[in-house]
Amino acid sequence: MIGANPAGTEVYFYATGANPTNTLAYKVDLKGKQTLISKDEGTHTVAVSTDGNWIFDEFSSHSIQSKSLLYDKNGKAKTLLESADKYAGYTMGTAEIKTIKSADGVTDLYTRLIKPSNFDPTKKYPVMVYVYGGPHAQMITNSYLDGANLWMYWMAEQGYLVFTVDNRGSENRGVAFEKVIHKRLGVNEIEDQMKGVDYLKSLPYVDANRLAIHGWSYGGFMTSSIMLRKPDAFKVGVAGGPVTDWKWYEIMYGERYMDTPAENQKGFDEASVLNYVKDLKGKLLLIHGTSDDVVVEQHNLALVKKFVEAQKQVDFFPYPMHKHNVLGKDRVHLMTKVLNYIIDNNK
Repeated sequence: MIGANPAGTEVYFYATGANPTNTLAYKVDLKGKQTLISKDEGTHTVAVSTDGNWIFDEFSSHSIQSKSLLYDKNGKAKTLLESADKYAGYTMGTAEIKTIKSADGVTDLYTRLIKPSNFDPTKKYPVMVYVYGGPHAQMITNSYLDGANLWMYWMAEQGYLVFTVDNRGSENRGVAFEKVIHKRLGVNEIEDQMKGVDYLKSLPYVDANRLAIHGWSYGGFMTSSIMLRKPDAFKVGVAGGPVTDWKWYEIMYGERYMDTPAENQKGFDEASVLNYVKDLKGKLLLIHGTSDDVVVEQHNLALVKKFVEAQKQVDFFPYPMHKHNVLGKDRVHLMTKVLNYIIDNNK
């Protein structure tokens, strides 16, 4: 919710509208009459003045980097600023937004495929899949760069395709879309990611023998799980800050999606990455901040221990004194390590 007018007769809120990649602003009165405030599709951030007479709206979309509008109480808009192209002069590829069917054969999943600027459809390209896959996050949005990071466009310029699919369980698609993960984290999400792999393999310009995957946090859980539970899918994986056993994760989140171990031991066993170490085939790099207070390092070290016991070779890199996300100047070191590991091993 955004807020309410001073009289308390209208409430302002965000919703996607018909296109779930949008974030639009609406208002509703006490009689239930609903009005769309955002006239342009895209991802909007809105603020309402304290007197309720003005609404400030800043948004971006696939084709608009940033545009700021001021609405009066009658809904008339004035453009305050529209950003110039801040990437003018840089060589960048393009992103395609499409949909594929999920593993249930019915639900549409949004995909993003970034191609290099010199893309040649007659050539075969390796692919890096970037995954998050969990609740409270949506990777593909109708915003500038479509929710992607600039390093993904850099990776594309190295001769890669960079692919993402928002599987069932991710944000902004409604209760039914998200709750399929309940008590079985990593099951339907992985099956949907495999549909993404099938889609990639159907493209004539994809080198199906050179697929790599990377993710952090829930994406680290997904990356490590897929590398072990679908060992033939990817040649290389880089898992950052992964949850490896949900019984070690914080209770508020863990019990919301998995219930307690006493209530759902089968689900916890099924989701535990530790139970699949013997099946590893590809090259795997595990990364963790040594001061991580969200996904404690026990998750990753326990996984490394299991690999040692199984006589499986993996790579592990700690970031001393960093918490869950490696930030600041060291993030350059992190992304260099991640992308070089994929480039060097996905040949």
